Amino acid sequence: MKILTIILIVLGFSDLKAQDFRITRLEKKKVEATSKPSTQTSRRKEDEELLSKILENNQKINELLEKRTNIPVIWEQGNTILTGAVFRGTLLNSINSTNLGSPVLVKAHEGQGLAPKTRFSCQGVTQNKRVFTLCNKMITPEKETIIQAQILNRDGTSGLIGIYDDAKEDLIAGAVISDFAQGMLSAAQTRIAGPFGSIRDDSVKNQVLQGLVESGRTTSDILLEDMKTKEPIVTIEAGEEVLIYFMEAVHEN
Repeated sequence: MKILTIILIVLGFSDLKAQDFRITRLEKKKVEATSKPSTQTSRRKEDEELLSKILENNQKINELLEKRTNIPVIWEQGNTILTGAVFRGTLLNSINSTNLGSPVLVKAHEGQGLAPKTRFSCQGVTQNKRVFTLCNKMITPEKETIIQAQILNRDGTSGLIGIYDDAKEDLIAGAVISDFAQGMLSAAQTRIAGPFGSIRDDSVKNQVLQGLVESGRTTSDILLEDMKTKEPIVTIEAGEEVLIYFMEAVHEN
């Protein structure tokens, strides 16, 4: 009986030790669990900082791309100017354009991707009170390149706008004055009444006046003829800012 009692006491003591060990292990797990949120928070903070840097770099890239798109597109490989490329320039010479055509020289502005001191050789013709200008050569200090380009106004419209003068108003005014003078000279001539009506007196005064009348008629005819053949002129001063529009791509060698 004593032996049985001792065995039961030993078994009970073993159960208490096991329970103590289980409680200790649970407490350790709780401590480990409480340390995980701090680790996750630090990782989340690192991820947020990395994302912030990526967004910042992306913003810088977008700004660079936006600045680049404001510059006319020129491919660096092969030095090709694409169709539709537009460059800013300035007229180097004044234009007095007629229907026969006038030479035009345009200098490209710096910082557009073209070679320094690039110029364009063009020709302008007056049509519909504007100067339509086409360029056939792009000139650099090293070489000349055949091109097909057109000069536009700063707002992109075709045909340069200048001071239009066809001189017809002056010619019409001269013809009117000449005809009026003829009437005044005819009225100043003296006449003699006869059986068949009044006739012009053959005095020296009347002969002089009649000569002036005939001269006035000749002048009127000349003025009217000049009005029909007069070439209209459009004048544009040097220094005017323009746009150079490429109608075809250019492949420089």
